[in-house]
Amino acid sequence: MSTSPSTPRNVLFLLASARVGGNAEQLARHAAQSLPAGTVVDWLRLEEHLREPFRDLRHAPGGYPKPGPEMLALIERTLAADELVFVAPIYWYALPSTAQHFLEHWSWWKRVPGLRFRERLEGKVLSLVTAHASDEDDVVTQPAIQSLKWSADYTGMHWRGALIGHGTAPGHVLSDTRALEAARDFFLRPVDNSVTRAA
Repeated sequence: MSTSPSTPRNVLFLLASARVGGNAEQLARHAAQSLPAGTVVDWLRLEEHLREPFRDLRHAPGGYPKPGPEMLALIERTLAADELVFVAPIYWYALPSTAQHFLEHWSWWKRVPGLRFRERLEGKVLSLVTAHASDEDDVVTQPAIQSLKWSADYTGMHWRGALIGHGTAPGHVLSDTRALEAARDFFLRPVDNSVTRAA
């Protein structure tokens, strides 16, 4: 999906941390300041919208139910974005459970008749803003990055990459000068337009 010159770019930040105002979120808000004027910036705290556990009903009698109004609103809010940005610290070398919970719901949503969820994701951009303890090597971010990269490939999305900061207590990332410098042009970089779409 691409926007026409007259259509504002819509960037949806998916806040997946277990705390409000953590380092990943502060880094994402810093990066968002460099988005071009007129960009529609939307912030969505996932834990406020996904309260029930995901249940895999692909092979259950009747399959998945039709999503209710609140779930449909979340789906449409997701599909309205040109870029989905997971804002997620590294928890035990992986994405937080709320981020994984959101991705698990895609298995349901792509099976909703008439919704065309997977098809409507094609051409959008996926990226990650993350943070982890400053005394650890960035290699600990690779499982989370690879998970989202594969998800982008599977859905036909373009992968922007990851913006990585370091910090423990909230606010530490604002002392990470390398991350702040990278944040200034993160959303201005060209994305990889090659897509390896899974069958």
